[in-house]
Amino acid sequence: RARLGHVQSLSCATEFLFAHRESCMECESTMPRPRVLFGIAVAAGFLFACWTLAVMRTDGVEAFDESCTRTCFEMASQHRWGFMVFITDLGGVAAMLLLTIVGALWQASLGNRLLALAWIAVMVGCGVLNGGGKHIFGRERPPVELRDRSVLETNASYPSGHAMGSAIGYGLLAYSLFLWQRCWPRRTVILLATIGIVAAVGFSRVYLRAHWFSDVIAGWLLGLTWLFLCLGCLELLRLRPLSLK
Repeated sequence: RARLGHVQSLSCATEFLFAHRESCMECESTMPRPRVLFGIAVAAGFLFACWTLAVMRTDGVEAFDESCTRTCFEMASQHRWGFMVFITDLGGVAAMLLLTIVGALWQASLGNRLLALAWIAVMVGCGVLNGGGKHIFGRERPPVELRDRSVLETNASYPSGHAMGSAIGYGLLAYSLFLWQRCWPRRTVILLATIGIVAAVGFSRVYLRAHWFSDVIAGWLLGLTWLFLCLGCLELLRLRPLSLK
């Protein structure tokens, strides 16, 4: 009887595992088709162009930027300072460099050399695009007297490198996790967590008066443009038999 009970328990456990697996398989889904990813890239690029024209040619955005910066200056609090600096560092050069190295090594250890190389190439492209954008637009940061003491950057302001880098870096991390985890409820958690981190980094840049509000929006839009353009290319390559895979 004892053995029979153990067998029945094992049988029930096996049935539960198979049922759970089937339920996850029901919500399995492939990644969006490349044309969808390219479409998102085009839409984000169009919005970036429109936003840039609004920022550079209208006074309304500039006035709103100044209002946001002065409001953050007035509401700045010492007990929130350390937390905001920690959040902003999540999108800094050091954090993105570390994420790139770890991500590339992680994918290489899984035998996914295509994504490992792509992770490095995408982040290098991010740096080139952001540096080029800052050089082209040459927009000044908020006045020194309004900036937080933790803001040490002296380069141009538009677009925000932290906002752009975090959108691309954590977006790549979410993509990599999506390939590993195909159950949509878990994918939703990953997506929401990614959005939360990227949004928090962007808010911290405005809160610390390191950037104007419009700089952050531009960083997100340009970052999404580059991210989804690269993801579309990755999906095209991933769906084909390549020696790198």
